[in-house]
Amino acid sequence: MIARFLALVLFIQEDSSELERYREAERATEAALLALEASYSQREAALEAWRDAEDAAGTPLVTYLLTELRQKLPTIEGIRRKHQADGVIGARRARREEQDLLGGIIDQALLRRSLSDPELRKAISYRIAKAAVGKLERDDFPDRLRGSLAGMLIDPIPFHELWNTVLVRQVSEAKEYRARYNEFIAAGVERDRSRHPEFYEPGGHRVRPGMVFIPGGNYVVGPNRGIERRKRRVSLRPYLIDQYEVTNADYSTFLETLDVEARLENAPRFWEPDSQGKLYPGEERWDHPVSGIHWGQAAAYAQWAGKRLPTEDEWEVACRGKEPWDYPWGEDYRQGLCNDLSLSLSDTVPVAHYPYGKSPFQVFQMAGNVEEWTASREDGDVLERLDSSISPMVLRGGHFLSPPENVGSLFRWIAPGGSTREPTIGFRCAADLD
Repeated sequence: MIARFLALVLFIQEDSSELERYREAERATEAALLALEASYSQREAALEAWRDAEDAAGTPLVTYLLTELRQKLPTIEGIRRKHQADGVIGARRARREEQDLLGGIIDQALLRRSLSDPELRKAISYRIAKAAVGKLERDDFPDRLRGSLAGMLIDPIPFHELWNTVLVRQVSEAKEYRARYNEFIAAGVERDRSRHPEFYEPGGHRVRPGMVFIPGGNYVVGPNRGIERRKRRVSLRPYLIDQYEVTNADYSTFLETLDVEARLENAPRFWEPDSQGKLYPGEERWDHPVSGIHWGQAAAYAQWAGKRLPTEDEWEVACRGKEPWDYPWGEDYRQGLCNDLSLSLSDTVPVAHYPYGKSPFQVFQMAGNVEEWTASREDGDVLERLDSSISPMVLRGGHFLSPPENVGSLFRWIAPGGSTREPTIGFRCAADLD
């Protein structure tokens, strides 16, 4: 009890720290967004003023820039000769030096032409210099120069289009906003990972939707009741397991991908035809676990979903974690945390019910509701497909008609995998890490 209390205190402290980092990042992002909005208005006004000044100028900007740039041709030739002996690497260095030189010349020229905003000058200078590198002496350079000014001064486009296509990649406030926004997203992910580690693989990648991460390592399983099995230590690789049992809706999606013959072959035993003759589970049962399917049908669904059935050991570890608990929630049975005989419902419930009964790894309904197929045969062999219709396959978890002692982590049962299609049997899937 003391250990649980201390763990809760540490969780609250850690969560408070993560929350403060998240809120700080949120405030910084909001401030950066306000600065970006102000920058947008400032640049829009500066560009309009510059366009007006150019309309009144005596010498066209293209002519003015062409004269300024071509005066530097001897200097550019010197840069090229300096790096000529260095081959490809030298050519790259020459291009960088030439672009830097031209960018500075253009920046000063634009300042003299009444473009006072330094961010706009930087963006436009970069655009023109990039177009001019290696082409300044060519006959078609004036046309290239006009092309680099298209949208800004020549055939001007609305400012919001110019902003989105050119300026937003250059303006410092936009760069600052992207940096703060990325920090905000990272803080949110870190907080989510701290609160819900089961949804993240090592390295921070989020797991497949609807699944949780189970760490690899050594675990104790057993001793099991029912079909008895001794207590022992197992070593498992990291894996994923469905957070919820496979629902009727999930299984229906699978059936829709099959041809008519295969659909009938894989249909659950208790589904009825609707008015159009299409099999379905009944009204208001789409979020209930699918049941009445044999092991081969469960395995077929898992393969279609790009998953597999969990082994018996994987199932038990996902149910109890590293604790020697009889039930997903703890050592002692508590009525109302799972759908078993004590509730007298005599039917399944939606798979997301009983959140307080979930396992240490946040897996739902591992006690009661429906008993679940595993990939393990009674003798411990793990099967990908049945070697016989009467192969004794292991079922775990108990179901809605099971007494309290037969639900949860330790009760173990078997049934012929190829023929058992009871309303009390369903399944969930597992998957290996990519």
